[in-house]
Amino acid sequence: MRVIPAIDLKAGRCVRLVEGEKESAKIYDGDPVEVARRYQDAGAGLIHLVDLDAAFPDEKSDNRTMIRRICAELNVPVEVGGGIRSVDDVDRLMELSGATYVVLGTVAVEQPDVAAHAIKKHGDAIVVGIDARCGKVATRGWTCQSQVSVDDLVTQMTNFGASRFIYTDISRDGRLTGPEFEMTGRIARISGRPVTASGGVSSLEDITRLRDLEPMGVDSVIVGKALYEGRFTLERAIAAASGGANHAG
Repeated sequence: MRVIPAIDLKAGRCVRLVEGEKESAKIYDGDPVEVARRYQDAGAGLIHLVDLDAAFPDEKSDNRTMIRRICAELNVPVEVGGGIRSVDDVDRLMELSGATYVVLGTVAVEQPDVAAHAIKKHGDAIVVGIDARCGKVATRGWTCQSQVSVDDLVTQMTNFGASRFIYTDISRDGRLTGPEFEMTGRIARISGRPVTASGGVSSLEDITRLRDLEPMGVDSVIVGKALYEGRFTLERAIAAASGGANHAG
């Protein structure tokens, strides 16, 4: 299982939110480029970036310069999500910013034809992010609750050719209460595609439990706040994900 460290960007700084609420933002010290480089040096094979300013519909600041810097200075691939509303947005992130993967969230719900076009054009470089409360998908930086069910969206995007999903249970994100194991596994079963678990990881035990879902297709996990808060190091998380008995670090 792969451990993917997350960097959430707001006004060019590293932050973490609780359940996606802007008012809950906690700013962490450190240049995001240096944080990303530190993760790479610790063994990360992929970095997950979220442009929070783009995700929230009323925010005007731009993190794309920071994303471009991170992509340019790392030797590992970067996936980027947040506020991507068109195929042109996808093209710009890949061609100008250097992102290897782009995560589609809101647009998959509100404009599925755009998601279908992006998947057809960019193939495996497109990841569908599903952020949900009580089985229903939320959009626009989690500020809007749709009536689209997780099952329906997964089925539709799979039919469009989506090759990977990221699943986040919003009620757990940033709370360090553990991921939503059941729904994460369900998405893998419904889609037959690999799934990345996200939201709530608080301990090495959480990562070990997620490994039990690996045979059904849950092959990776995004970790954010637990790393910032020092619950464990990235090296120890990677060791736990690989089944290492000695989680040194």
